[in-house]
Amino acid sequence: MARHNFSAKIRRQARKRSDGRCEAVGSVYGLAPGQRCNASLDGKRVEIDHYPIPATDEGSDVLENAVACCVDCHSHKTRTFDVPMQAKGKRLADRHNGMRKPKGNWGQQRLGNGNRQHSATRPIIRRNEQL
Repeated sequence: MARHNFSAKIRRQARKRSDGRCEAVGSVYGLAPGQRCNASLDGKRVEIDHYPIPATDEGSDVLENAVACCVDCHSHKTRTFDVPMQAKGKRLADRHNGMRKPKGNWGQQRLGNGNRQHSATRPIIRRNEQL
């Protein structure tokens, strides 16, 4: 999936449109539905975010899809929305291509009483072998 980045011209226009205030709106950015952040962007790093069309979709690099937002709002959206959606897309693509999760639970085996091993680095000592 190719990423469609904003041109410098679009980034400047989005910054100007925001009038120095964060444009993030709604629950995707960790706010109440319909609420705008409005944090001051003056003298701070500004993130130009792709929303509502993801950066991987064609046509996402237009001004209408550019949101000038503060670092807090952008990191919340990335952590709770973008990364999980990318992971889901990869899982679906893998499933479509015939790739499945390996069967069995070898990777999920717990250390402890179930297998008589309390540490991954010490050898297993059986009761009749103790010194």
